[in-house]
Amino acid sequence: MDAVAEWGLHLLNEHAEWALFLVLLLEESGIPLPLPGDLVMMLAGVRVAQGRTNPLLAIFLMESATLIGSSALYWLARRGGRPVLYRYGKFLHLELDKLERAEDFLRRHGRLAIVAGRVIPGLRIPTTLASGVFGVPYLTFLPPLALGASIYILFFFFLGLTAGPGVVRALEGPHFPLRTLADLAGVGLAVAAYIIIRRRAHLVTAVHAMPERKRIETALMAGLFATATMSLVLDLLINTLATVGHTTPAAALFELARAFARHYGVRPAVEVLVAAIALYVVLQLLWAVAYSHVERWLPEPDWLGGLLFALMPLAFSLWVVLPALGAGVAGLSLGMGLVPLGGEVIRNGIFGWALSTSYTLLTRARAAPRKSKAPVAQQPV
Repeated sequence: MDAVAEWGLHLLNEHAEWALFLVLLLEESGIPLPLPGDLVMMLAGVRVAQGRTNPLLAIFLMESATLIGSSALYWLARRGGRPVLYRYGKFLHLELDKLERAEDFLRRHGRLAIVAGRVIPGLRIPTTLASGVFGVPYLTFLPPLALGASIYILFFFFLGLTAGPGVVRALEGPHFPLRTLADLAGVGLAVAAYIIIRRRAHLVTAVHAMPERKRIETALMAGLFATATMSLVLDLLINTLATVGHTTPAAALFELARAFARHYGVRPAVEVLVAAIALYVVLQLLWAVAYSHVERWLPEPDWLGGLLFALMPLAFSLWVVLPALGAGVAGLSLGMGLVPLGGEVIRNGIFGWALSTSYTLLTRARAAPRKSKAPVAQQPV
């Protein structure tokens, strides 16, 4: 992953403005990346110090990417995360009265909390998610988001601006053990919470009878969650293997990036990268919509049906996507043996499991009416 991160830094060096916007947009949207956004902000400051980037343009792009990505994540959390929390919170000892008190507190004192959460490293994404889940009005959420984001961006930007080339030397071989450990802890907590919810709520299959519009919207939410989960788990898996000396999967991923660059070398790298990421996300969402229309005929429980469904995107990836990227059928042209094939099996298996299980949680939560506290009866005088 160091090589992939260095390739990302090279992309930032060659196409700073567009790549700067793209990296921050993806990170703020909740998509895990091997290159942290704060390092990208520092690199932007370095480029300004070297006279290679307009400072106002760099700050505008960073602020715009943050606002757009955070807004997208906010609305996703508000539409999908809110019913999930109110439907399953009781299984995690988050009773309705506690949730309503937390929501009321965030509504009354949320501005300061949002600013603080956006400034403290590691809390940017959770702050956005909490604001959406607890129903903070968007017009209340947006100003403190912009203020907190500006403080965070300017801090790292001026750090790079004043430190100069020293930051570049520090980024030449980036290692992120603390980031990996934090991601691992996050995944562990999420999986534990899911297992507890699933067992206590007796979830086996999704709701089949849904209006078509609601079905597609739920499928898109599940598809985004599955895509982010797949990316995060693969990142952790590859980094863990590399830590114990097994670097072949990381090398195969980097070789795929090289083959991709060679195959489409006639176009600017940043244009190809933006198009590839957009098509990749769209493809995963299309698979999610397809799953929502066939899951009723798949075997139970849902995770088994999800793994069976994953055979379709797996076959499409091996025979269509990888050859289109210049890697050949099943990635055999990369010269890495069966490693690309094994990686695709694992990747699509994770996607199928995450898609099916999250779709079940979301359909059950969104189909159940939200319960509110019953009014306290007045005692007769």
